[in-house]
Amino acid sequence: MEKTIEIKHSDIVMSKIYSKVLEDYREHLKDSTNPSIVYVTDLVSCSQKRVFRQKYPELVFRFDPIALLGALVHRGLEELLKEYGFQNEVEIVKEVEVNGKKYIIKGRVDSLNEDCVVEIKTARSDIGLPYEHHINQLQIYLNLLGKQKGVLIYVTPDRITEFFVEKKDVNIDELLKETINNIKHPRWSWECLHPDTLVFTPNGFKPIKFIKEGDEIIGVDNATKKYKVAVVTKVIRRKVKSNEKCFLIEPAGLNHIVITENHPILVRFSKWGNVRDVNSYKQRGYDVQVTSKTRCRIFTEPQWLTVREVYEIIEEERNKNISREYKVQPWMYIPYPTEVKYKASDLGLTSELLWLLGLTIADGSLKGDFSIRLTIGAHEEKVKDKVEEIASNHGISCSSRLRVLPPPHGKVFFIELGVKWRKLASRFIVWEKDQETGRYAPRKHFVNEILYMHPDDQKKIVEGMVTGDGHIYANGGFDYTTTSPKLAYQLVTMLLRQKILPSLKSSHKQYGWGEHPVFHVRWSEHKKRKPQAWFTDNGVWVRIKKIEPYPYEGEVYNFEVENIENYLTPAGIVHNCRYCVFAKICPYKVVE
Repeated sequence: MEKTIEIKHSDIVMSKIYSKVLEDYREHLKDSTNPSIVYVTDLVSCSQKRVFRQKYPELVFRFDPIALLGALVHRGLEELLKEYGFQNEVEIVKEVEVNGKKYIIKGRVDSLNEDCVVEIKTARSDIGLPYEHHINQLQIYLNLLGKQKGVLIYVTPDRITEFFVEKKDVNIDELLKETINNIKHPRWSWECLHPDTLVFTPNGFKPIKFIKEGDEIIGVDNATKKYKVAVVTKVIRRKVKSNEKCFLIEPAGLNHIVITENHPILVRFSKWGNVRDVNSYKQRGYDVQVTSKTRCRIFTEPQWLTVREVYEIIEEERNKNISREYKVQPWMYIPYPTEVKYKASDLGLTSELLWLLGLTIADGSLKGDFSIRLTIGAHEEKVKDKVEEIASNHGISCSSRLRVLPPPHGKVFFIELGVKWRKLASRFIVWEKDQETGRYAPRKHFVNEILYMHPDDQKKIVEGMVTGDGHIYANGGFDYTTTSPKLAYQLVTMLLRQKILPSLKSSHKQYGWGEHPVFHVRWSEHKKRKPQAWFTDNGVWVRIKKIEPYPYEGEVYNFEVENIENYLTPAGIVHNCRYCVFAKICPYKVVE
């Protein structure tokens, strides 16, 4: 019988690699903290990074696979170019005077010969190449060396490619002044969203233009992918630049968002596979969604990609000569609370009372100090009878009468439910009057405990809400209308907990609604809707139906969020910005 060979941890090579990386870092530590030395990379980066590098140089040290791969690629290509007469790691030093003080600009060109300067770059993706700051860095080298031609060569997981760059005049003195005076923080534009983009908050949906510092928003924990509440620490507002593109993203059935091209979104891609190969897919690390007896979807790992990168991937797929259904499809992520913390029975609510609670938040208002009034149409006599039966079953005083209201309302039933129901319902419904209209509708919502009840209990509440302010279509679809942003958010959350993907639309100034936006939550339980969504343990992935350039020239918004660095829109999770190594201590939260 063969003996099992025990595999043990080794540190023979790793320790030597680490020592070499640490040695290189220490070798440059003195220059990196010298206030009179400015690196060429400083001239194309956020000026605040240089300030922090001088004060907290240890934060710059990196020992990770990405940095190591970059160093190995540089060393390998430089050795190859050396065989063809190129010089490697050529130091550049130039003395410049600013405001009577002398500074030294330092740089190191990867490779050059008499005709050309070569810069070697590694990247995680080949989408969107070449990057603007890399072009600018090469232009500075061309200006400092007096060369006319340069080459940017990129090595990515998918391809090796190079770009020719012709010299253009660069005002290096001006770049140096901006860096020394710490003016460019950030140097590059923030990725941002259209001002009317709705953002999920614990208090409901809110346009991003109305979000303030200190407000709470909803996002996703980067490690667990769970729903999380976080605080906005900074709001950014700016104009779209003339050379900047915006894109419209519309997941299937959900609200679209308008977003700038460099804004990262949490995305994953899928393609069709065969059910008989499911185990093989899983062994190779793919997530799998079985959609029928013969077919399944194979999902890549979630990743942050810019909107432009996602768009270019889809455009590349579109040009392939294969059937549309077999092309790669992008998906966005929506987290929601999945825990069950409360049972309806423990809260004193039966199945009938859950339904009545939903009807009350839809059609109810406080009457005097002791009762609740439900207002329903005269044609809904069956609803009136059901309310009276439930009240009788639970010892709740109830009276009803027919009234004629001014147009467009007409005949309605006023149903008065007594103090017992008022006390019980008010434990679960927050009644707030709107200052503008004096009405309850724009502010009315459930207490948070309702969001953590069992989905089957929540289903009864939703049925009551639809009976009141909802509409059932002939095809089996549902529509619920409210002016309360928090109630709309709570309804969306309850539907997601039932594995139902709703859509959210908003409109303004319908008759009788005042100046408040009107939220329409729509959904269907039809099986054809299900392939558009993939429910996981902590959220749902929704297929992106449309992503296309969108002409927009106005203001755009973004903000910083503590810890989680993202936030939730009705279309899915988006990143608030790309942080550098100093992000946790930076007042500007600079982009890399």
